[in-house]
Amino acid sequence: MLTREKSPSLGRPRTRCKPAERSVTERETDLLHRVLRFLLTVGLPVAAAVEVGVRPWLVYAVLSAIQAFVGDEGGTSLRRLGYMAIGPMALVAGAAVGTATVSLPLLFLAIIFVLGLFYGLVEGGHAHLLLLARFIGYGLVMGYAVVPLDFADCAAAAAAVAEAWTISLLWDLAQGRLRPLGVEPVWNAMNIELMGWRTRWTFALCAGLSIVAATLACAWLGLGHPYWATLTILVVLRSEMTSSSDRIIERVLGTLIGIAAVALLVSVAPGQAPLLAGMIVAAALRWPAFRVHVALGTATITAFVLLLGELLVGTPQAATHLLQDRLLATMVGCCFAMAGIGLHRQLGRRPRTAPAAVER
Repeated sequence: MLTREKSPSLGRPRTRCKPAERSVTERETDLLHRVLRFLLTVGLPVAAAVEVGVRPWLVYAVLSAIQAFVGDEGGTSLRRLGYMAIGPMALVAGAAVGTATVSLPLLFLAIIFVLGLFYGLVEGGHAHLLLLARFIGYGLVMGYAVVPLDFADCAAAAAAVAEAWTISLLWDLAQGRLRPLGVEPVWNAMNIELMGWRTRWTFALCAGLSIVAATLACAWLGLGHPYWATLTILVVLRSEMTSSSDRIIERVLGTLIGIAAVALLVSVAPGQAPLLAGMIVAAALRWPAFRVHVALGTATITAFVLLLGELLVGTPQAATHLLQDRLLATMVGCCFAMAGIGLHRQLGRRPRTAPAAVER
């Protein structure tokens, strides 16, 4: 059932699907299926990379598999593919633009500012629009500041989407039915969000400024993975102070737990096999952990991504630098998200006439 709700901060109507009431057994069964399907979806690209040799394209393959899984809302086969491809397409498109503007820093900053404006307009709305904004930003910074996009990366992303889509369809068919589409049409939602720009422009402006400032700060600090700061802002920055504070606490706590777990693993059991085993455990715990607490879910996905990075780095020094970058970039993102929400509050305050002045 579709229900209309108002955004608590800005009075925007939002449409979401209201799930039918289900028994505890059904929910637990659904969780088990979700865990197994996620393991299969993200595990196949990793297994393929281990077989042929770990290369940088593995990052695009795994991230695309994760995004395709998250974007899977059921529906007919082609519509399902379209929704599952939104995140991976955003990642590749962002990386392509970042690669193309590597010698044009001012243009890059202008583009990432516009991305912040877009995020500010769709924040709190359709999940796929948020996925679009977040991974365009992630790809932009990765293509510009870390490693340029190449054909192998694009092919890996496309293969991961095809693999995730095939698994999704086969999983539904094995259960005897295709899941119905679980969200409203994304283009309708985009029109609604963009038409409401008059009530959102100050927050959108603050989001754009926050992302640009964080990008410059990462460059000044010499961080090797500044896209984590960008993604952090696009995850934790909300139009409400309380919501932003909660997301920041969860993000920082989850990041610290994930980094500590990876640091302990690589110290106690170095080598590729323990890394792969750790990735399997982290992927298996991802959804159950989120059910317990968002910080624990963040910790599992942080550990998974860092273990993936550990597979790609060549030296212990690079492995340590990876963990340091994750921590520092997350902190930078959270700091500038707080600055953005603070600026939004200041801009939202209207000057009031003093009572004494009114009486005179």
